[in-house]
Amino acid sequence: MNVKEINTGSLETLAHYVETTISLTLFTIYVVVTLQPYSSIHKPDATFGRRVVWPILLLWKWMKHSGRIPTVNLVSGKEVEKKGEQNA
Repeated sequence: MNVKEINTGSLETLAHYVETTISLTLFTIYVVVTLQPYSSIHKPDATFGRRVVWPILLLWKWMKHSGRIPTVNLVSGKEVEKKGEQNA
């Protein structure tokens, strides 16, 4: 940790150190989960393409589970029927 808060002759700050550490940690997590053929994040038979976009798919799954997915079709503007609902 060559930061000026610890080493007065250094040019870098503790904030830059934290930014770099968090960025590299998140990138490492992404690479490890992407390259693992078996993970609790994606299905065992997932293609490499699906494993590459796992953060987007995971976010989509969380939004869908919490009910935050839009109920309006963005192309037609019509309301989309949710599963389990019936038209009255």
